[in-house]
Amino acid sequence: MKKTLCLMMVLLGLHCQSSVMAGEKIKWVTAELPPFVWQQNNTPHGYAYELMAAMSVQLGRTPDLTFYPWARAVKIASEGNSYGIFPLARTPDREHHYKWLIPITTVKYTFFGRQPALPGKTSIEHASLEQLSLLRIGLLRGSPVAQYLQAKNFRHIVYEKSYQDLLKMLALGGIDAIYAGYPMLTAAIEEYGFRFEDVCTGPSLGSAELYLAASIGLDEEEERTWKHAYEALLKDGTVSRLQNKYWPVN
Repeated sequence: MKKTLCLMMVLLGLHCQSSVMAGEKIKWVTAELPPFVWQQNNTPHGYAYELMAAMSVQLGRTPDLTFYPWARAVKIASEGNSYGIFPLARTPDREHHYKWLIPITTVKYTFFGRQPALPGKTSIEHASLEQLSLLRIGLLRGSPVAQYLQAKNFRHIVYEKSYQDLLKMLALGGIDAIYAGYPMLTAAIEEYGFRFEDVCTGPSLGSAELYLAASIGLDEEEERTWKHAYEALLKDGTVSRLQNKYWPVN
């Protein structure tokens, strides 16, 4: 009886251990943030998506990705234990709340305004920081740059759940400018059918490194697994090919 009980306990322990290990595999979350990731006909596209998918193939896995509004995706990854998220800006306030797995690129944050400016409104092309701080500035909900703007005395900040919604607000005059990563908003202008001639750019006040990141509680072995997969893709030229596909050098 004792031997049987011990055997059952060992088997139960092995079962629990395997269940935990299975649960530690990354579940990726994101939002539509072209050119890094977006959906077209319910099919994901973008540099960061293709990089994640290539690493998944390297690991013999099927890509596990769910789209959410960006603020919700950030919350899920920060509060969970086994979530991955991209493209996440690596900022001081986030440094110790995520594991920073794979670098993607560095982006500049830029002001985008309506061209021409509405009557009585300041054109942002040559606006000073003080003039910009008086405008209604649109931000992606969940963006880390809100604290930066607030520290610079920006008080009229409007949040939207997507870049598409921000561009609609700008076109309708609901906001005076958008503050966003340059490649993300320019790609969104093209992807969502807006016209470049209707938008002008102002100053760039900051930059950030974008990453494929993960929950701080992610198992260390799973973390190493993804980093090793990325190293393999660097060596075989996959990373370089994806970079040339999305950011070709003229």
